[in-house]
Amino acid sequence: NQRDAARGLKLHVKRVFIMDDAEQFLPLYLRFIKGVLDSSDLPLNVSRELLQKDPEVEAMKSALTKRALDLVARLAKDEPEKYASFWREFGAVVKEGVAEDYASREKLLPLLRFASTHEPADEDKVSLADYVARMQPGQQKIYYVVAESRAAARSSPFIEQLRARKVEVLLLGDRVDPWIMGQLHEFEGKSFQDAVRGDLDLTGLPASESAGTDATAPD
Repeated sequence: NQRDAARGLKLHVKRVFIMDDAEQFLPLYLRFIKGVLDSSDLPLNVSRELLQKDPEVEAMKSALTKRALDLVARLAKDEPEKYASFWREFGAVVKEGVAEDYASREKLLPLLRFASTHEPADEDKVSLADYVARMQPGQQKIYYVVAESRAAARSSPFIEQLRARKVEVLLLGDRVDPWIMGQLHEFEGKSFQDAVRGDLDLTGLPASESAGTDATAPD
């Protein structure tokens, strides 16, 4: 997952091998993608320096990024158990794309997974679509809390009022999370709200109840 590790595709031009680790064709956050790219549009004498200047490369990068994200989305939809394993390995890397690749953000947001107060375990299982589907009547925001770990986020005193109202809270504990969440504004028309920062406006939310369990939504 290191950002400075070798990455990229094996580049061929007209079936002639040109170089390993051609990183110009995918954004940094997709550094886990490996494969072979065979282009008929680049010259055989292409170099890494020329790749950085060739406008054709940028168009190829855009197309390959879209294809890669479509493949990941298909895995998430069709094979959720395999996607869960994928997310455990590369989730923190995928999150970087939210901040670094604005053009792909709408494709990236549905791929994100979070721990939450709806689940008893501190595992990233909850999608933003899951969260929105469980929102309480009158709830207009997606609440989250960032801490040193997901367990620490779960025990944060700042979310007690929300849990008392059976409002689900996303629990974040990766090093990249403060940076990533600072880039998010809304999902499906619902704005994000850090439960620790700013005024926690509870207007319109259900009346407070005992927060004795982790479950935040009725069956």
